[in-house]
Amino acid sequence: MSILDTIAPRRGPKQRRLTKSLVAKTGFYVSVAAAAVFMLASVILFENDRVLEQIPATRDSFEVIDEVQLYLQIATHRGFLNQSEPASCWSEFEDKEFTAEYLLYGSWQINAFYNRVRYYWRVDDRSMEVTRDNWLKTHTPTIDC
Repeated sequence: MSILDTIAPRRGPKQRRLTKSLVAKTGFYVSVAAAAVFMLASVILFENDRVLEQIPATRDSFEVIDEVQLYLQIATHRGFLNQSEPASCWSEFEDKEFTAEYLLYGSWQINAFYNRVRYYWRVDDRSMEVTRDNWLKTHTPTIDC
């Protein structure tokens, strides 16, 4: 008696081995075994934590905040939901308090409040390039500065 006869004995009038239920059962057990092998392999391969090198800051927070303020003096917005005439972003943030936080991997995060919403900007420590940081999504209308 072969292994195939043990797993899938011949049945029925035509003695077929492959039936719908056999294919479904085999597919299920193969997928469970593949998932177990995948989980075991991923645990073995990725058990060590990856440590990223911290990049020391070359600027201080005052320089970075000054760069963001220069960016805001140049940037314009069209009001809430882009419905107004173009205006300077600096007019909205001129009297606001800015705070800067170094993120240990070569960039600064600067933020300021305006109209109950905290706005974020990113500054690359090396190139001093300012970009808007859109990671915070709100349901409150905001201006594009």
